[in-house]
Amino acid sequence: MHNGWRYLVTLWVLVVVCACGTPPITPAAPAPTATPVNAPTTLVVWHAMGGSNEVALRDVFNQIAVRYGFRVILQRIPITTIQTDVANAFAQSQGPHIVVLSSTQLQAILSNDCCLAIDTLLAVATRDALTPQVLATVQGANQQLYGLPISYELPVLYYRMQSVLSAPSSSDDLLSIAHSLRNPPQWGLGIDLSMDSMYGYLSAFGGEIIDARGTVVLGGSGRAGSEAWLRWLTMLNNDPLLLTRLDAVFRIERTLGAGQLEMVVDSSKNHQTYTQLWGAATGIAPLPVLSITNQMPRPLLTSTVLVLNKHLSVAELVASRQLLNALISTDIQQQLLGYGLQPVNRQLSLADTPHGLAIQNAAVHAVQPHPALMRYDVYAVLRTMVRQVVVGAQSPADAITTADQQIRLLIEGSPTP
Repeated sequence: MHNGWRYLVTLWVLVVVCACGTPPITPAAPAPTATPVNAPTTLVVWHAMGGSNEVALRDVFNQIAVRYGFRVILQRIPITTIQTDVANAFAQSQGPHIVVLSSTQLQAILSNDCCLAIDTLLAVATRDALTPQVLATVQGANQQLYGLPISYELPVLYYRMQSVLSAPSSSDDLLSIAHSLRNPPQWGLGIDLSMDSMYGYLSAFGGEIIDARGTVVLGGSGRAGSEAWLRWLTMLNNDPLLLTRLDAVFRIERTLGAGQLEMVVDSSKNHQTYTQLWGAATGIAPLPVLSITNQMPRPLLTSTVLVLNKHLSVAELVASRQLLNALISTDIQQQLLGYGLQPVNRQLSLADTPHGLAIQNAAVHAVQPHPALMRYDVYAVLRTMVRQVVVGAQSPADAITTADQQIRLLIEGSPTP
């Protein structure tokens, strides 16, 4: 009897000690949790933006947070690790509430099923303000939206109007003008022959890598056009009168900075570089029509997107919804334009912003390919294919056969159809 009472007393003491005396263990990177009562909701945002882009992000996020009464904490993550860091954190139900990524990075992590579909968070007016090309950058294979684009970029042609009076009307015209302007040390045209810059001409040649159904067609129906595209890239690389080379980014930058380059194919996000160098003489145009086929190129359009963690509280979802829809409003998009970011709201008038209007016009021809093409491993195979052909290590036919087998293995699990 006495022993029984001692046992119960001892047990009661242990319960009290465990409940009151032991501090809780806090994980290093906790998942988003509910905010204490009466405290403002806080959204932690990871990003890898620097310079004026980081300033733009901070300013508009803080402005929206003040407007709706929540807090935003921006945390900069190294650009080299942010994709992996986010994928790992989200997969463990941890990490930030929101992350700012490129649409390419988003597509790379979608297969992990760790991002929140945001279709129900977007107001009808918000979705209507976005073009199909921009929306396609954040769609998953199920057509749901897994991020909100806030700006976009694509390859365009920059030209100095003091030497080139109007935009070249075709690829033949472009090369002819470039040849005529070559007068050492002056160059007429500079292009880094990367997939990012030159993918648009693949479809103009009739080439294709992955069709709309997700089937690999590079070595089948897409072969003839793709081989022609690779031969054309090789011709450009070997032309001594053109600064069109593989891995030419830094050489082009130095030549441009020295005032020795008149036309460049480059990303639209770099427009401020050209206006600083050329001032009012800066021309911006879509990539010219391919003379061989008389087809317009369909360049890759990528966007900067906000991606949400799947594990948000109700209060965090409410604040996130307010943030997402406010970011597409015309006043916020106008501010982003002032920082040099291309706005995604097609209802915003760009009549007084020549560079913005020119980029918007170029985007009409842009395309977002099947999400599988934007996978890092698939894209790496394509970069290798281009390199092998351009440097003369493989014929276009052999390089395409090799790439087709490797991509099939990655996507379909078998190197053959």
